[in-house]
This record gives sequence, C-alpha cells and structure tokens, in this order.
Amino acid sequence: MAIVAMNFWLGERAQSYFEDATSARDTRIAAVELRNAMQTAEASQRGFLLTGNEIYLAPYQTATIQARRHLIALQTLLSPSSGADETLARLEDVLVAKFAELDRTIALKRDKRDDEALAIFRTNSGKALMDEANVFFAGIIGKADDKLTSGVAEQRANTVRVRLVSGIGSLVIVMVIGGAAYGIAGYTKELRTTRDEVNALNAELEQRVATRTLDLAQARDRAEVLLSEVNHRVANSLALVSSLVSLQSKALLDQAAKDALAETQDRIFAISLVHKRLYGSGDVRSVDLREYLTGLLDHLRTSLRSQGHGVVISFQIEPIELPTDASINLGVVVTELVTNAFKYAYPQGFGEIRVHLRKLEQLVELLVEDDGVGRVDGTPAKGTGVGTRIVNAMCTNLGSRIEYRQRHPGTTARLVFPATSSNKMANA
Repeated sequence: MAIVAMNFWLGERAQSYFEDATSARDTRIAAVELRNAMQTAEASQRGFLLTGNEIYLAPYQTATIQARRHLIALQTLLSPSSGADETLARLEDVLVAKFAELDRTIALKRDKRDDEALAIFRTNSGKALMDEANVFFAGIIGKADDKLTSGVAEQRANTVRVRLVSGIGSLVIVMVIGGAAYGIAGYTKELRTTRDEVNALNAELEQRVATRTLDLAQARDRAEVLLSEVNHRVANSLALVSSLVSLQSKALLDQAAKDALAETQDRIFAISLVHKRLYGSGDVRSVDLREYLTGLLDHLRTSLRSQGHGVVISFQIEPIELPTDASINLGVVVTELVTNAFKYAYPQGFGEIRVHLRKLEQLVELLVEDDGVGRVDGTPAKGTGVGTRIVNAMCTNLGSRIEYRQRHPGTTARLVFPATSSNKMANA
C-alpha cells in the first residue's frame, strides 16, 4: 500500500509539473509574440514615416490585431498568478499609449503634416514606451524560464524517488519470497530466486527506458521551439536587409543600379518568405509549395506592377511539400524566371506570364511560360548574366538543369527535379 500510494503521489506531481510547464511555455510564447508584434508595428510605422509609401503599412494592421490577441492570451495565462494584475494593467496601458502614438504619427504623415509627425517622433516618447514594455516582457519571459528550469529539477528529483521506491519494493518482495521459500528443495529455491532477479532487472530496465524516452521527448520539444525561434529571427533579419536595400535604391540615381537592387530585394524576399512559413507552421522541416509560391508570386506581381509594367501573372500550383533548402532554391529560380520574363519577353509592356507546378510521380515539374518575343538559341544573355548564373546554381542544387523551349510565340522555361531534393551548398 505504501508503494502504491507513493507511486500515485509521484504521478500526481508529474501531472502537476506538466500543467505548470505547459502554462509557462504558453506564457513565454504569448510574451514573445506580443513583443514581436509591437516591433513589427513600430518598424512598419517608421518605414512609412521615412518614405511615405503605403506599402510599409501592409503589416501594421496585422501586427495590431496580433498584439491585442496575444495581450488577451497573456492576461488569461497570468490572471491566476499573485501580483500579476498590476503588471498586466500597466503593460496594457503602455501598449495602448504606444499604438496611439503610432496611429497619430501615421495619420499626421497621411495628412502631409510631416513636421508634426517628426516632432512627436523626436520626443522619444515611443521609445520610452517600448523600453518599458521590453522590461515587462523580459520579466515575464524570465519568470517563465525560471519556472521551466525549476520544474525540470523537480521532475529529476521525482525520478530519483521513483527509483528509490522501486528499489525498496523489490527488496521487500525478495525478503518475503525468501522467507516463504525457506526449507523448499534447493532446485525450486534457485529457480524462484532467479525469476525474482530477472523481474527486478526488467523493472529497472523499463524504468530507464521510460525516463530516457521522456528526456528525449523534452529535448525534441525544446529543439523545435528553438528552431522556430531561429526561423523567426532569420526572417526578421532578412526583412531588415530588404528594407536597407530598398533605402539604398531610393538614394541612387542610376536606373541600372536601382534595377539591380530591386532584383536583389526580390531574391531576399524569396528566401525570407520560406523562414516566415516555417515559423508560422507546425513543421519546421518542410514547406508547402502552394502556400509559399502563391505568396511569392503575389509579391512579385505587386512589386513589378509598381514599376509600371502591364504584364499579368497567372499560376496553378499543386499541393506539394519540399524540404526547406530545396524550397529556397525553387523560390529563387521562380523569382529569376518571372523577373526575366517581365523584363525581356514583352518590350511593349503588356502580356501574360503563366507559372505551373505539378508532381510527376517521384518528380516535380516547373513551367514558366510567356507569349513574348521568344529566346534565340546561341545569343548571349541579356543584362549582366547574374540571373542566369543564379538560376543554374540553384538548379544544380536541386539536382537538375533548366530547359528553354520555343513556343512561337514565346518561350517556356522547364525544370524537372526529384521531389526529395535537398540543398547541397558545397556544390553552389
């Protein structure tokens, strides 16, 4: 009865730890997401204030909605905690004040009242609010991490107690069986003793297997969380690089240099979009090509239309999943082929580009078609040739090569590669 009671008690403690760990994990995620939403909204506002371009406000409304949702989640998770009400109330006031400051400067910028918007920006009130919010975020995240750490230590202690109880129970069983078997024939006694020893060893082995399985599961969960965070940070860093490239392009007068930087920005976007998809999905090892390429082509359509092109893009993408590295290679290839078709297929500035992606058993086929002036075999590549070299390098990583076909009129670029392609950067 003592052993059963002890095992039941340890089981209840393990369940309590699991619930606490889940709550701490959800609290940490909500705090991190809330902080990221505020940073995204602030970056969007600054981009709009600097350039006056409405495209920078595209993520602003989404960030605002996400911030409110994550704040509600944080209030729900921390409401039972003692002393958290005052902190949450202050944090909510800070967020309301911060978004009010952002909305006001954006409204002033839209009304062409740049001096007033700049005056508010120079007061550093927004920075002070963001710094105060970061202090709250750091405290919440730190407490969540401490709770997880202490929980792991407690779970280890519980494991030691389980082993101790199992050992004592085994010892008691051996003593009872030994006393009951006293006086029986030697061979029967030896048989029973051997059986008891085997049972004890099996119980210990099963306990070790269970402990090891639990440790591996926890390590896997931590690794997935860290990998998701890495993808998020990479996506943010690439977005910052893209913004810097855009700023540099606006400062240039040479159109060729501006076009080259615009192409570079599209390539950066194709890579960053993969990391954004990985961060937002439950699987960090593969990418849904329908979702990824649809977002990429929509971006290219918007970007190239803003440059005055009358060419339209249509596409049909089948639901296919590829490893992360192969998806990045494919996204860069699609970006280069569509961009080249925009630049060279239709000198008059009007036409259609069609993108098709489908699965052929163990292969994947990509087609990029246009009805333009066509491509003459043997002629040197137009432009600098950088795009051609990039396409060839990415196709090599996919284990294939690009093929161009004349359509009369127009050109079809065809790429067929294995569905299980993986990136090999050493060959790039």
